[in-house]
Amino acid sequence: MIFSADPRTLPSRPPSEVEWEDLLMRVEIAPRALRVAVEDAPADHPGVTRVLGMGVMAEMALQQMLEAMVDGRELPADSGFGGEGMPGDPETLVAEYARLRTRSFVMVQRRGLNVWDWRVRGGAFPGATAYQLFQAAAHTDGILLAAVRAAVSPGVDA
Repeated sequence: MIFSADPRTLPSRPPSEVEWEDLLMRVEIAPRALRVAVEDAPADHPGVTRVLGMGVMAEMALQQMLEAMVDGRELPADSGFGGEGMPGDPETLVAEYARLRTRSFVMVQRRGLNVWDWRVRGGAFPGATAYQLFQAAAHTDGILLAAVRAAVSPGVDA
């Protein structure tokens, strides 16, 4: 799972600047919400580590797609992230997730509305726009947050 949904099934452009800014705000604050949920979760819960690892891999994929868009590069068909070398503790994983998300946010935020025309060339989601990628990331954020919060509840396996 890179994202919880195929970005290409989502609207390709925001209806206006307001929706774009709203989406950017949601993706910017997601790492903070996830960090708070991780602080409340048991440190040794395997579900938390697994979920955070998936979140980091999704952010790595988002980063790779955005960088290719900026550079005008085509991505290889399999740009897979298998999680090799992934940290094993929740605090390090959430810090890496936040670092990657901040970088992705800055890449689009400082470039204004012309990012609406960016499209993925090749890779797992050819033709997906930056807006679609960020919508998919925001949707995935909700699933990650719910899964980490579920780990806090007794008798629930994330």
